[in-house]
Amino acid sequence: MITIKHQNKGFTLIELMITVAIVGILAAIAYPSYTASVQKSRRADAQVALMEIAQRQESYFLRNRSYGSITALGYSTSSPDGYYTLSINTTGTTGFTATATATASKPQAHDASCQVMTLDDRGAKQGGVSVTTTTANTCWK
Repeated sequence: MITIKHQNKGFTLIELMITVAIVGILAAIAYPSYTASVQKSRRADAQVALMEIAQRQESYFLRNRSYGSITALGYSTSSPDGYYTLSINTTGTTGFTATATATASKPQAHDASCQVMTLDDRGAKQGGVSVTTTTANTCWK
């Protein structure tokens, strides 16, 4: 009697399904962590823009004895990488105080913890979901 051995080539359907399930679980864990890391790194775009606006404001204040608008400073209303919309709020009849604000836009608008970041003329840093929240430790790291 002659026996013939068959060699199995390839994978079974069960093995492929287990592999797909493992890859799916790993992706479900890794992707949110990745997007959170990317959003955190994009916050530097707002930080750089706000610090530059603050420097220009101080220079403008020394020349004009008041704070200027964002266009008077020669700065764009968009951050350098375009992830934030920038604005300046001056108060007082001659602009005695000023607060620069960076509001998340485009893909950065999904950053749940730091939608808005502010820097005022005294150097106070704030950040959070709105202008009224103060989670500067999270947003300005």
